[in-house]
Amino acid sequence: MSSTIHFRIDEETKRLAMQAAERQQMSLTELMRQRAEELAAEERRHQSSEHEGWLEEQIAQAFSRYDAGEGEYISNDEMENRMNALKQRATRGKL
Repeated sequence: MSSTIHFRIDEETKRLAMQAAERQQMSLTELMRQRAEELAAEERRHQSSEHEGWLEEQIAQAFSRYDAGEGEYISNDEMENRMNALKQRATRGKL
């Protein structure tokens, strides 16, 4: 799905931007689309690195709890039972 962006700039900026686009043998629209896609890719990388940092922190905390003997270890069956109970509570809006 595509979307349209509208924005206002002064005439001089538009003229110079159009000249820059022509030098690159592109229309101003194509150039602006390319720049917007570059910005979106940059934001994806930023968000991904933030998530990776959060995940690394969570893993480090888990290992710290393990090293301190603070972990609770349960069987796979017990984990599934607890998850099913949580899902049921969430379905009923009780979380």
